[in-house]
Amino acid sequence: MGKYYMSVDLGTSSVRAFIADLEGRVYHSAGEGYDVAIPRIGWAEQDPALWYDRTVRAIRAALERSGVDPRDIAAVSFSGQMHGTVAVDESGKPLMNAIIWMDQRSGEVLDEIYERVGAPAILEHTQNRVAAGYVLGTLYWLKTRQPELFGRVHKVMLPKDYVKYRLSGVISTDFSDAAGSLTLDNRSLRWARPVLDALGIPEAILPDLGPSTKVVGHVTEQAARETGLSTDTLVVNGGGDSFMQAVGNAIIEEGVFSSNIGTGGQVATTVGAPIFDPKLRTSTFAHVVPGRWQIMGGVLNSGISLKWITRQVLRDDDYDAVNRAVAQCPPGANGLFFLPYLTGERTPHMDPKARGAFVGLTLDHGRAEMERAVMEGVACALRDCLEVLLEAGARCDRIVAAGGGARSDVWLQIQADIFDRDVYRSASLEQACLGAAITAAVGAGAYPDFETACAACVDPPNKVFHPIPENVAVYRRGYPIFREIYKQNKGIFHQIDDMTHK
Repeated sequence: MGKYYMSVDLGTSSVRAFIADLEGRVYHSAGEGYDVAIPRIGWAEQDPALWYDRTVRAIRAALERSGVDPRDIAAVSFSGQMHGTVAVDESGKPLMNAIIWMDQRSGEVLDEIYERVGAPAILEHTQNRVAAGYVLGTLYWLKTRQPELFGRVHKVMLPKDYVKYRLSGVISTDFSDAAGSLTLDNRSLRWARPVLDALGIPEAILPDLGPSTKVVGHVTEQAARETGLSTDTLVVNGGGDSFMQAVGNAIIEEGVFSSNIGTGGQVATTVGAPIFDPKLRTSTFAHVVPGRWQIMGGVLNSGISLKWITRQVLRDDDYDAVNRAVAQCPPGANGLFFLPYLTGERTPHMDPKARGAFVGLTLDHGRAEMERAVMEGVACALRDCLEVLLEAGARCDRIVAAGGGARSDVWLQIQADIFDRDVYRSASLEQACLGAAITAAVGAGAYPDFETACAACVDPPNKVFHPIPENVAVYRRGYPIFREIYKQNKGIFHQIDDMTHK
């Protein structure tokens, strides 16, 4: 068996291929980018064929740059953006663009779902609130709004599972990603049949279920020709990106929180039992680690908020310059606030009609204040998640930063100040990639379990950001204002949404 392990991390903005040895040492990684299509306000789609095309490019580039013989890659596994819906026909071809996690179109059918199933049954069989952007709501939207297309659906996959299918020829998913579809019972680890039956969604269209470490097959001959991989390489199930970031940070025991700023954002922690917020403002999903669960608060727009303000509004993508400018701007952005609800919001509002907003603008404000306000607004939204998880009974001994936002010292300091807690930066800047590579190694039998693998492969955090007392004092005044802005404007946001959708 080869000594190298590959992971494919399918994100919302890019895909990365990553190669590591048994100690987790990176030999090379390569990435390819793509965009989100917004065909109308509130919708968000991506082309699955484009995902695979970019994956092929990334794998070939990683192999070329590393110099690793493809025959020495024992296994490949996956990390992927969660909640999205890929529907294929009997030939395995997508029937439409994938409807991804930030899509809000199924918000219009949520009341119908609750009327047909009942809130107690949904809680009993999924342990979560149904929200827009998840597979369950999207499938019911397709069934009721586009029944002809729904009738042609042979199988449904989550995003990373489509890429896995193209590599292996096998349609399968794991418990963590299945949990994020809201069609899984997290206690029994089986499809939530009572919910599916009540909505008229055939269980047969869902993929085969298994652990994240399950070997589903080998790289097919066609995929080997396309990617340069060997047909001897095992294909391992993989999991959702939030869980793979947890594994890549060795967050597999209780007490450690992750604060992730990717395209979206999450605050999450591992728990030993499927606890959940009584108000259902969080998600509780089966972990990739057997016998554990993850409780998570989700922010729809974190890194994408900064991308939006820099590229789309200010027409600049020099993030080094952004970080320098923000570092020179005082905490509180001179009284400017930003709500990062550009595509609605999940935790704590669960409101697909929420809107983004700058509040407090004056003629004295410039781009530095706007950029800092965006970073602070995202951090405040993440603190909302943190507070809800603490209310639900999760224990927080320390916070580890994850995602692309962890590359920014100023953003990490903002988080430490707004959370009023130490924030640790991971030694790896590609935690989800590392987590999926570890999953490949465990699946291939190189390690007996995740605990052993993480001990061998994950370095401890390499830097800590301590709260600065004078900054904390500013945010103690500012954070309640941030929360009040949404409360005071919720009705206006809903009126705006109703106006733009008529």
